[in-house]
Amino acid sequence: MESRSVRTLAVAVCLLIPTLGWSDDWKFRLTPFIWLAGLQGDVGAFPPLPSAPVDVSPSDALNDTETAFFLIAEARKNRHGFYLDTVYSDVRSDLDLIPEFDLTANSITKSTMISAAYEYAWLQKGDAVIDVLVGARYWNIDSTFSFSGGLGALDGRTLKGEDSWVDPMAGVKARVPFGQSKFYFAGGLVIGGFGVGSDMFYELNTNVGYQWNKSIGTTVGYRTFGVDYEEPALQYDVEQSGWQLGLTWSF
Repeated sequence: MESRSVRTLAVAVCLLIPTLGWSDDWKFRLTPFIWLAGLQGDVGAFPPLPSAPVDVSPSDALNDTETAFFLIAEARKNRHGFYLDTVYSDVRSDLDLIPEFDLTANSITKSTMISAAYEYAWLQKGDAVIDVLVGARYWNIDSTFSFSGGLGALDGRTLKGEDSWVDPMAGVKARVPFGQSKFYFAGGLVIGGFGVGSDMFYELNTNVGYQWNKSIGTTVGYRTFGVDYEEPALQYDVEQSGWQLGLTWSF
């Protein structure tokens, strides 16, 4: 799963590189982030077994060195543009499923999200811009539970489940400088699913950045999303959130 995510990310970046020769009117921005993400919710990948609660706080994720990586790539000309957002996370936790029978499990949840959208600058004034987005998000969730204890039926067993789907999405994002300073706000809100893939998902992303020069900026912020997906192969009702640190390269 990890190698496939890396290949997908590499292909996306390679597709953007040839656009450098299109025209001087095109502007590009690459923003890789480190995301220290916790995970809370219910995951069920092995019917008829019930969903299992997963609870890893951002501080637990940091203590366990569980991190996530994502990259945002943008290409725009005047008010029109294209937006690509790739996220990969690997969250692990130990679960007490049935304390009365000493049944525990080690949970590993690997998630990949790839969003592609058309963006339009609804409001543009100087360096401040507010964009509206319309596109789609691809999800792949890979869950593994390793059981121990209990009455013997699950002791020592490892169960794996995986599913993928595509959701429509729409949203808004903004980048607004703080007066005449080099500080700026960058963030956005996206919703999607609408029963097409997942029942619903949302994502909120807020950052404060500093523009060191014309090409390089750094940001620190917080990102959270929630998704409710229920199919025979996978029940995935979770919220994932945590602090993020990013580097933006404009050219």
